[in-house]
Amino acid sequence: MESLAIVVAALLVGTLGKAITGFGLPLIAVPAMAAFIDVQTAVVVMVLPSTLSNAWLMWTFRREAGAIPGLWAAIGAGLIGIGLGAWLLKALDPAVMSLALSGWVGVYLLTLLVRYEIPRSLTENRTLFAAAIGLGGVSQGATGIAGPIIVTFMHAMRLERGVLVFGLSAIFFSYGLIQAGFYWSLGMATEERILQSLAATIPVLVGMPVGLWIGRRIRAKTFGYVVVALLVASGTKLFVDGLGALS
Repeated sequence: MESLAIVVAALLVGTLGKAITGFGLPLIAVPAMAAFIDVQTAVVVMVLPSTLSNAWLMWTFRREAGAIPGLWAAIGAGLIGIGLGAWLLKALDPAVMSLALSGWVGVYLLTLLVRYEIPRSLTENRTLFAAAIGLGGVSQGATGIAGPIIVTFMHAMRLERGVLVFGLSAIFFSYGLIQAGFYWSLGMATEERILQSLAATIPVLVGMPVGLWIGRRIRAKTFGYVVVALLVASGTKLFVDGLGALS
């Protein structure tokens, strides 16, 4: 019962973060689940809750669908990147990739600390945007992690909350569908895991309305702090995982 309570709590907290910022559910839930089941199962189980939460947020913020120029082309680049990343999977050392991604997050957080603003000429460049999302796709295919690249770039675009949440949700929703197809074709989506995934959606269904309610009531500055806090957590986890794998 204690392990179940921990997993449910992690799913709820991750869902709140997801509803407020557009990311954070797998970041929080997968490590908690992996403490009691194997990592592969935890990752597969999270596909349905993550896809559901992304679809929910896309619908909630659907009015922002056209607010990010070049979003759909960038998503296409990301999907191509996933295929390339899957091909590179055998050649890349996951530990090195984790450390590289943590370094990416660390550099971006450093720019925030020193109050350096990335020029809008870069963050509003559609080609660079598509390249960043494509690189995130490569990372997703190679390591199962895309957030550090995608979130840091889109946060640097200084988007309003609704626009940022829709953009992140659309990208992660598309990635999730591709992942689900891979898992199914590889026989990883077993009946037991599908049932566990369905059960994991219950805390998501409970937490999403609460997180959206909180998100509508926080100030833009507070929202920025929440995003940065989740980036710190993401970068720290990647760094610890990378060091652990190397040792």
